[in-house]
Amino acid sequence: MIEIRRAGPGDAPALLDLQLRLDEESSFMLLEPGERDPVPKRLPPDGASFVVVAMAEGGVAAGYVEVEVLPYRRARRTGYVVMGVRAAHAGQGLGRRLLEQAVREARAAGMARLELTVMSHNLRALGLYLACGFQVEGLRRSALDVDGRRVDEYYMGLLLAA
Repeated sequence: MIEIRRAGPGDAPALLDLQLRLDEESSFMLLEPGERDPVPKRLPPDGASFVVVAMAEGGVAAGYVEVEVLPYRRARRTGYVVMGVRAAHAGQGLGRRLLEQAVREARAAGMARLELTVMSHNLRALGLYLACGFQVEGLRRSALDVDGRRVDEYYMGLLLAA
């Protein structure tokens, strides 16, 4: 059984362990192995930012969605989404459940928009975001260098206001 919930202070070590593992097992994450700060982040983050975590048995994090909100008045109703799901839990609907919970949290907080970027060849994630209502708003050509090649990213957004 996997519990999806907003992360709290006690989840910081499990979240960091998850992120470090994702850096190792996926070339779709922004950070490469060894680039992440090995000190757990403060949870919950300051301001309107938040993290939704999927906790499996034994306190092991299986996936997460981080929504970062800038502290400036003009930007604080927009959240930037970063998410990851361990390979062992992929294809089981966990990513959708995490993203849906993050959208609920964002709406409850009065946010008007979520946005993210996704590598153009990450078809599984692209399909998830489209299925959850995100729309492609642009293409960031040659935005990243991954495994020795230039990679495009789609810029996507979801309007939350009814």
